[in-house]
Amino acid sequence: MKREHFTGTFKLLRLYLRRDRFILLIWVLLSAMVINGQVSFVKSMPDWQFYIEELSNSPLTSALLGPVVPLNMEGAIMWRGLLQASITVMLGAAITVIRHTRTEESTGRNELLLSKPVGPYANLSAALIIAFIGSIISGILVAGLLIGLGFGSAGSILVGLTLAASGLMFAGIGGLCAQIFSQSGAARGAIFGAYGLTMVTMVANNMGGGGTIWAWLAPEAWFRITVPYGDNNYWPIIVFLLISAMPLSLSYRLLDRRDMGSGIVPQKEGRPAAVPWLNSPLAMAWNQHRYKILIWAIAMAYLGGLMGYGTPNISESISETFSQMNTWSLAVAKLGNQESFMAVLIYILGLMGGLSVYGITSVQRMREEEKEDYAEMVLSKPVSRFGWMGSNLVIAFVGSIIILLSLGLASGIGWSIASGDSSHILRVLLMSISKIPSVWAIIGLAALLYGWLPRLGVFLNWLILAGFIFVEMLWEAGIVGWSALKMTPFAYSHYSIPIGEIHVLPLIVLTAIAAALVGLGILGFNRREIGH
Repeated sequence: MKREHFTGTFKLLRLYLRRDRFILLIWVLLSAMVINGQVSFVKSMPDWQFYIEELSNSPLTSALLGPVVPLNMEGAIMWRGLLQASITVMLGAAITVIRHTRTEESTGRNELLLSKPVGPYANLSAALIIAFIGSIISGILVAGLLIGLGFGSAGSILVGLTLAASGLMFAGIGGLCAQIFSQSGAARGAIFGAYGLTMVTMVANNMGGGGTIWAWLAPEAWFRITVPYGDNNYWPIIVFLLISAMPLSLSYRLLDRRDMGSGIVPQKEGRPAAVPWLNSPLAMAWNQHRYKILIWAIAMAYLGGLMGYGTPNISESISETFSQMNTWSLAVAKLGNQESFMAVLIYILGLMGGLSVYGITSVQRMREEEKEDYAEMVLSKPVSRFGWMGSNLVIAFVGSIIILLSLGLASGIGWSIASGDSSHILRVLLMSISKIPSVWAIIGLAALLYGWLPRLGVFLNWLILAGFIFVEMLWEAGIVGWSALKMTPFAYSHYSIPIGEIHVLPLIVLTAIAAALVGLGILGFNRREIGH
């Protein structure tokens, strides 16, 4: 690397900081808010010591989130708070890097920047520095917050370092994905795929007792290696930084080996002449989305089957006292540990952290088609706006059904094979199917924002989803009630409701709301200019 390759890095950094002044602030502050919420929740409990002992001994919570280590108030805060804060910083850092690298290239803005006295590494370097700054500030804020609340300085500083390290790791992964894929949507999808894999390794670590080698592959579980307020292991931070340097170094190497605007994985060229069946907007939309749907379906089937096969290893014994602690514990006691584990798995993968992402990215693909002038090219033919947008949304809806069926079948089959009880297949499949209306509502909301606010909608989609997830966290912590959770689409097919007790009418209403949102979104698209 030569010095002139980085020319203009700090000028771009100032530009990107100005553009990101609101988005950066949100994900940086959100991590501290999550930690503060967990502190308030634990401190508000008069019997918190007994509570965390029961949580740590629960087979279900240990399988999902691991045991509470160390077994004190600080450990209880890290057990859930640092896990959630790490996920926020990881995804925030990675998406920030992609936004200023791959998205800039796909829209042609990066080519404009490079026509100025700017080195080839300046863009990637500026994006990485922003992600680093956000991750480090998040760590500093959390450490300062904990010290200010009276917790030990050594443990608090280690918490901040562990949180920052997880962000640095995913910033590097974001830079790597930006070099591999030629479309920003594919790069973002790869980030969520990488996050899904880390969740698998985290659960594998938790099911192994919380201290296995799998923890090294899950940045959101790195606090189980450093053990703040317990062993206070500072030396793993050096290892984390060395691990994070690997995708960073590879990003720069791949940047030298590809053409501007392209990725290491080349964009597949279409046929010189369309096949006979590709003669409608719906067929074209299916042709564009089919590989994405296939990848999602295979990934969900793999994750679901793997977790389903491991479900019988979870003990069904539930402490009587634990089952009476709060609403969440009551739901666990009602379903049993194994079915609760499967219900939570389907809920996270099939709705909250999985298909919601699929739905939003599927709708946002239309925005990318607009920015690259493909939409205008199609609409210049005898294709109506209603036909083009409606076809893409139909495929998004159908794709969500295919993916959810893959998840439900694989999870149920895995559980049935491991337990020798084939009745699990239908029950888990119904769990997955029940998530369809909620996913459709999120797709409908994304369509509404795309139709009326295409530029701002990209940001609002993720902000609203983050808000839904935050309400879920508050409900699980007992800070808000069920009435607050019902303001999100998550409540109507929630994991705490046994599959036999889910009411069909709210799901029908949710489907009707999704249809209405889609209609309003198409109306907005018909009234605005393409590309605006």
